[in-house]
Amino acid sequence: MKALQITGENEFEIVEVPQERPQDDQVTVRIEIVSTCPRWDMSMMDGKDMFDASKRPDYPLPPGFPGHEMAGTVVAVGSKIASLKVGDRVAALEHLIGSGAYAEYLNYREHELIKLPDNVGWKQAVSFELLKCVLIGLLQFGDLSGKSMLVSGLGPAGILAMQAARLMGASRVVAVDITQERIDFVNGLGIGVAKHSDELGDERFELGYDCVGAAASVQNVLERVDSHLVVFGVLKGEVRYGGHLWFKGITLESYKYRSFEAADQALLLDLVANKGLNTECLQTHHVPFYRYQETIELLKRQVAIKVYAYPPTDFEAASEVK
Repeated sequence: MKALQITGENEFEIVEVPQERPQDDQVTVRIEIVSTCPRWDMSMMDGKDMFDASKRPDYPLPPGFPGHEMAGTVVAVGSKIASLKVGDRVAALEHLIGSGAYAEYLNYREHELIKLPDNVGWKQAVSFELLKCVLIGLLQFGDLSGKSMLVSGLGPAGILAMQAARLMGASRVVAVDITQERIDFVNGLGIGVAKHSDELGDERFELGYDCVGAAASVQNVLERVDSHLVVFGVLKGEVRYGGHLWFKGITLESYKYRSFEAADQALLLDLVANKGLNTECLQTHHVPFYRYQETIELLKRQVAIKVYAYPPTDFEAASEVK
């Protein structure tokens, strides 16, 4: 089968690799669509570790890595598989180790997948792994009913968070960013209220959800919340928690990853399939794998929110060179 492989800094190839048979506790998925995880893709191509920019990745990366947001069709099942069958439509909920999803096929364990209802399309489902992570963070607040929330950052996570918080009961949700083009794009979608950070005035919120991670962003949110802030983005820099925050009893909490249980999965599907959470809006640009450098440039310039590809067809012109 074909896969994209990052072989060095700003270097990649389309390679032929063996298609592995599923183990007893695995299924093989034909990947119908795959989407970027911008920070992963840019870091891997820039010669930087995802979590520590002072380190370099160990090149060449495994074939298909760092692709992990995908949706596809089950084409083979191991002998111990109980909940999935050939022909089922699924989306990835996790897969970060070993070979990745920038490939035609990949093997998964059952808990790494979510079965899709018929009314959820491929472009809606491809970034369910990100939506899962966003929901885990939002659930750290407990019941959102009737509460106000400030979401910082209008990247993919922030765009999902502002919608999910409102659909989960928040009474008022405002999302902020410093890029006017992204603010205008989000407001044009009609999915909620987006503002420039400088336009908040004296607005205050009970809850804050930071999807940026930069210390300045976290600090800005922290100074505007009265109860609880969860930092979803990978924190970079130092945040000041002064006495005025301590006296208010404000909770400052990091994102806590955990397993995504059956009730969580039901919530995710309900938000998308029944309540109208717009996940497809993240998929703004389609670029075949053999033009992967173009994908990276679109992400770096923030022209694209996410870039997607179709493995069944998007390897075909690989002979045209990168």
